Amino acid sequence: MRRTPRAVAALGAALALLVSGCAAGPSEQDLLDAVATGPTDELGLLTGKPYDGTHIRLLSCCKTTAQFAALQEKTEREFTAKTGITVEWANIPYESYLQKIVAETAVGGGTYDLVVWPDAYGASAKIGLQPLDEVMRRADRSIDEFSPPFRQAARAGDPDTVYGIPFRGFSYNLFYRKSEYERLGMTPAATWDEFTAQLRRLDGADGRAAFAGQYGRGGGQNLFTWMSMLWSNGADVLGPDGEPAFTTPEGIAATEQYLALLRDGYSPQASTNWTETDSTQSFEQNRTNSVFTWAWQMDDFSDPAKVQPEVADDIGVAPLPGWEGKPTVTYGYTWLMGILNTSEHQGAAWEYLKWVTNADTERDIALDKSDPETATSVVVHTANMLDAEVNAANHELPKLQESALRTARTVPMTIDWPQIQDVLEVAINEMAHGAGIRTELTEAADQIRTLTRR
Repeated sequence: MRRTPRAVAALGAALALLVSGCAAGPSEQDLLDAVATGPTDELGLLTGKPYDGTHIRLLSCCKTTAQFAALQEKTEREFTAKTGITVEWANIPYESYLQKIVAETAVGGGTYDLVVWPDAYGASAKIGLQPLDEVMRRADRSIDEFSPPFRQAARAGDPDTVYGIPFRGFSYNLFYRKSEYERLGMTPAATWDEFTAQLRRLDGADGRAAFAGQYGRGGGQNLFTWMSMLWSNGADVLGPDGEPAFTTPEGIAATEQYLALLRDGYSPQASTNWTETDSTQSFEQNRTNSVFTWAWQMDDFSDPAKVQPEVADDIGVAPLPGWEGKPTVTYGYTWLMGILNTSEHQGAAWEYLKWVTNADTERDIALDKSDPETATSVVVHTANMLDAEVNAANHELPKLQESALRTARTVPMTIDWPQIQDVLEVAINEMAHGAGIRTELTEAADQIRTLTRR
């Protein structure tokens, strides 16, 4: 689920050109007309199999992701048995997956019925998606089932319309070695100053570096920590007017704090070019004492088959630190699923979307640890994050995530985001290699103004 800078830039340009030249697709009424009515079961599925024999296709990637594998297996075993609808999950390589989204949403390929997309691409994809507000209302479903950043992503920049339902999402957290914190008498830091002081004590402890940062170019992965620091300090990527807002004193201070984790030697020098995978592998391989990453990584960190055995039994997790006297704001990353307005099977597609995003479907999967290939801690419904049984089965992580997501945000919902992201990740990498912070931020802001006004 990672993207390269070149692919992101190309995708952004393609989306901007395609969407600017496309008219709106079929109306929401087409979906309403396609949806059958009648009695429903406990999962909201229509009884009597009105779509029996219908075959629908889902545009997706990353088939081996544990949650996706679990959903596909459960689809075949349960959903098709209940409805008679067969579902084909496409497994497009991620490198070409985002371009495929362009073809299906902006152009209208007609090959697929549903599509999955990461939050940042909703503003571009929504032209090819059916609004879901009315069908959700009729099915007694609400976007309020989810945390604020997930709701934000579902609306894709439109405050009055829901285009997709969250089905995969997570907060950004601090993972650390519990034994070292306990040995040093520390608890996870609440502020960045406290965190820096702790890194001094952790540096070299048990032969490990204090922290595994990620400053390399690779699909905007070096922006996750930076944006969290930026937001928590009262700064922003873009202001209400769409102008760059990260060159304020608060934005500069946040950037300096982020770079200091590397420049002061707490993160290995090699992390100037590390991606998310590099930093998490450093933690998994017992080479670093702490790392910032997504909640779902707990599934890997706690698996002795995937990490050093001494790591698997020694994982602590906590919210990211914040700034003194200010609320902590982290990134709530979301994957959405929606119905393409060119689908000829919109009624059957809605049946599947209801089922796959149902809180009970999600809960069943989160509790099933019978197969390591499909075991997952990912839950996006607030009710499941607060569920005692779900927490007991998943390292008590869901309730921590729910708390963090209350004040979390997602990336700016703008069609220009892929290009903005590319500019910013290059700037972060340049600063990691020694470029001046104020100069680099100013140049990045100038580039973003140029591309957004073009």
